[in-house]
Amino acid sequence: MKRILFLLLIFSFSINLYAQRRNTYNNTIGVGADLTLFNLQTDDVAVNSRIGWTAGLETRGKFRPYADLIFGVQLFNNKFSVEEAISGDDINMNVIGAEVKFLYAAKPWRSDNFSFEIGPTLSFNGEYKVEDSRYEDSIIAGDNAVLVSSFQKTTPINFSGIVGFSAGTRKIRFSAHYHYAFLDALNGKNALSEELNGKMSFMSFGVRIYL
Repeated sequence: MKRILFLLLIFSFSINLYAQRRNTYNNTIGVGADLTLFNLQTDDVAVNSRIGWTAGLETRGKFRPYADLIFGVQLFNNKFSVEEAISGDDINMNVIGAEVKFLYAAKPWRSDNFSFEIGPTLSFNGEYKVEDSRYEDSIIAGDNAVLVSSFQKTTPINFSGIVGFSAGTRKIRFSAHYHYAFLDALNGKNALSEELNGKMSFMSFGVRIYL
């Protein structure tokens, strides 16, 4: 996972250097950070959202007078909790990964101050990590018991979509996006040896600063 993240950052940096050579004002490199609210859509366990974060680089380039194109790479640390079956305690967990995104940014009024944004992403993530080691051998509450160790097993590569908007100036923009992974995110089984199923999604709210 660390090697993949490193290669993604190098690739993004190379694309951004290329974009900087373009001669229109709107081809520019940006750095950004977001707060996230994670959700796992599954019938196997109850998942509660917690606040996580993303951070990354992106290039925004003018495509037409009424549209921009955005390419970016961002790292994410999404956080959530599940319920321990016996004690009822919250088991705090997180998942770390990266997204490579390519977005079409429509400017309905041909203004650089607002755009609707949509496009695909390729995401890479590790297993779900337990933040308190006391719960690593616990059972998660649900219709059928699920061991934490089994719940932690995930699909490492996923295809996702993003939709949302951003608003601001040429130098600073505020954004809100919804990220949805189309493929099953869980690879474990419950106590009855039934496959776990669930799809990841999260909301992100953040800021972009263009250099």
